[in-house]
Amino acid sequence: MKIGYQGIPGSYSEAALEHYLRSARSNGLDMPSDISAIGYDNFKTIVTDLVSEELEAAILPVENSTTGLITRTLDLLRYQAVVATHEIYQPIHHTLWGIKGTSMQTITKVYSNPEALSQCASLFDQHPHMMPLPNSDTAQAALFVKEQHDTSLGALSSTRAGKLYGLTAIESNVQSEDQNMTRFFVVKRIMTEKKDMANLVQSWRKTHPNRSRWMLYIETAHKPGALAKILNTIELFDCNMEGLDARPIKDKPFHYGFIIEVDVSNLREETKTFWQTLGYASSYLQLIGCFEPTNMLMDHLAS
Repeated sequence: MKIGYQGIPGSYSEAALEHYLRSARSNGLDMPSDISAIGYDNFKTIVTDLVSEELEAAILPVENSTTGLITRTLDLLRYQAVVATHEIYQPIHHTLWGIKGTSMQTITKVYSNPEALSQCASLFDQHPHMMPLPNSDTAQAALFVKEQHDTSLGALSSTRAGKLYGLTAIESNVQSEDQNMTRFFVVKRIMTEKKDMANLVQSWRKTHPNRSRWMLYIETAHKPGALAKILNTIELFDCNMEGLDARPIKDKPFHYGFIIEVDVSNLREETKTFWQTLGYASSYLQLIGCFEPTNMLMDHLAS
């Protein structure tokens, strides 16, 4: 089984993958013995290989507790024959790393991926001489700093990445919020055609009753009351909306689709009707995720 993730060893995506595999095995899930983890340079290629069946699954970051939805990954899932089957919450503790001899005073450039840089905004507010510079991945940033042998460079990455690439910790836990966590999806290809989705979601409610959280991508007619019809449908079927975010539609300036997360635990036999009603009220309807919600986030915040 080939599972793709973004980055190199030491990245948070790799940590999320290891977390998923441990959890799956401890919960008695039937996992193949020949799992191969494949690192990628970018998210787009991961999704492309997933759709073309080069991969059986992919680990993608989709939301952060500090900065919100990670739209550069979620947008790649729109219009694709994929669905998230599990969610993983990974605590994120950034450390500022440098080579031996580096200090807070010598660093003028700090590399990491854009989300990590945003999550550490307070670091750059406190040290305006440091310039944040984007890199494809936190672990790749650590490796880059190691290879440059320059005390003016720093990297924001995990404890494992810094140690793995032989760097010196300059300051730990530099994220702006102590309770910083990233949500990952385990995404798989879905073979069902659009016309058969109503039957599929009905079947899943019976065979996987714990998968009571859906993430939807919906486009509506560009006219008054169109979104209200979707929201009214969610209320009518006694489902609880957990999230709503607008995303621009390609080649349609100032037209937006909506990523909607909804708790469907009250649905049983009505699941098929609910899906069909959403379809009638929308111009495009896609199931991005169908998974069991986890309490890991709340447990972490309470600790």
